Amino acid sequence: MNGRRRTKTTIGTIFAGSALLAAAACGSAQPQLSAVEPAPAGEAAAGPMSLPGPLGNPSGDPGQESGGTASEKASAAAMNAVKGSKVLSVQSENGGQIWEVQLAAPDGTERLLEVDASGKVSAVRVKDTGKGEKARVMGIIKDAELTFEDAVKKVSSAVSQGKIIHMSLDRYNDKLLVWEADVLTSDGTWHGVKVDAKTGTVTKTG
Repeated sequence: MNGRRRTKTTIGTIFAGSALLAAAACGSAQPQLSAVEPAPAGEAAAGPMSLPGPLGNPSGDPGQESGGTASEKASAAAMNAVKGSKVLSVQSENGGQIWEVQLAAPDGTERLLEVDASGKVSAVRVKDTGKGEKARVMGIIKDAELTFEDAVKKVSSAVSQGKIIHMSLDRYNDKLLVWEADVLTSDGTWHGVKVDAKTGTVTKTG
């Protein structure tokens, strides 16, 4: 991402695999993620799985796809791997070759997954959070009336021909529940889009 991209504090920052290895090498006493999680009963195994067709076009340019945006396909693959979960955030990496997806289970448990351009999901990891954070996440997914898919449609309508690079759901000032997206257009312009997760009201910047 370029220098214009804002640092975001969302529910559970998504950690890249390289950061995890670095933390382990430094002897971190409090790892943020567990190792590969055994699939709970009723869930698909955490090994590779895929959706029909690639997530993006052969150029690897995120957002230029047919049959749904790359972010939607990545989130669908992730939710197929962890049944019953809701999307908290998606993040494009390596020009859309990898999508990092953060999911929340009904009990507030957060899981992080990587989905490659072919739709394969890597090992599912559980984010280590306490009871307070789990309760907060449960409240967010319960209160959000606009689904991830609905929010994507709102964002795509707000920025024509834009490519969603990052999108996340969070509560601001303990009140306003918002889907927030970073969108890149073909001319290299970044746009910020916020969608009220209750009313669907769209606010666009840039």
